[in-house]
Amino acid sequence: MSAKFFIQKYIAQLKALNPKYDTIFELHSEENPVIYQDRENLRLSFAMIADTHLPNRESASANLNNFFLDAEKSGAEYDAMLMAGDIADWGFNSEYDRVFDVMDKQTAVPKIFLTMGNHDVRVFFKNSRNRVMERVDRYLGIETKGKTYYSYDIKGYTFIVICTERRLLEKASLTKEQIDFLDKELARATKDGKPVFVMCHQAFKNTHGLPEVWKTGDMGEESDEVRAVMEKYKNVFFINGHLHGGIFEKTLEVLKEENNVYSLSVPGYRKENNFGIKDCGTGYYAEVYDDRVVFTARKFISGEYLEGDYTKFEIKLI
Repeated sequence: MSAKFFIQKYIAQLKALNPKYDTIFELHSEENPVIYQDRENLRLSFAMIADTHLPNRESASANLNNFFLDAEKSGAEYDAMLMAGDIADWGFNSEYDRVFDVMDKQTAVPKIFLTMGNHDVRVFFKNSRNRVMERVDRYLGIETKGKTYYSYDIKGYTFIVICTERRLLEKASLTKEQIDFLDKELARATKDGKPVFVMCHQAFKNTHGLPEVWKTGDMGEESDEVRAVMEKYKNVFFINGHLHGGIFEKTLEVLKEENNVYSLSVPGYRKENNFGIKDCGTGYYAEVYDDRVVFTARKFISGEYLEGDYTKFEIKLI
């Protein structure tokens, strides 16, 4: 482990014990509209955030609402928003009440994809599962029937969400049934060459700087098996949170170059991140075209673009 990673990792872990982010950010969305490479030929657009860790604080609710206000005021055309886990900080009902009050009232983004993170499940697994999956059913108009994983198509493009099926402190636990579901959905969704987007809170082993950046940051026992399933198919994009890595050289990983399989680690939303561009309230939005996918970083919490390396990735489809 390099000295840089060692020092920054433990500073981040100490800060995470008692984060105090009570500032309510001002929006500058109208001065910084969302820009698409080719709006006329845009097939799909969606935004990605992770790790809202929403506590029972008014500031946290207001800053989450800024994401949706930015979508509204910036001229974005997001078909969906992906929230890659750690929705709540402890899994308390009061925390989910605040999150879902914001999401229920927003009108800027037609579809919301949710998955649970370790902070959601480590104490109140069953309650968190019931609260979160009920909202998934409502926001997408589907019936997950008590399962924590699902898929949904928008404009002919498939999103697959995978998630732990039991309480663990940091990692995930996926049954064979869920992994088989992922395999079947990927086989179906990739037949016509379109990209597919898979979301899970935890990252794969040895990606995005793991284990140096965070010892317990990977998916766990099923990590290699799930990754092997994904790598069988072409143009698959994996989206995770959990690492609070910020925007740095490890944000995007090539999982299997010949099949065009990638992993994008989304920065944490509520807390300052650990490496590179550390701003809280950041994430990426995607532009999907017939021949490419573009990921662009945006500071949603204040409605601004970020400048620097690793703020934009363009990936050609095969």
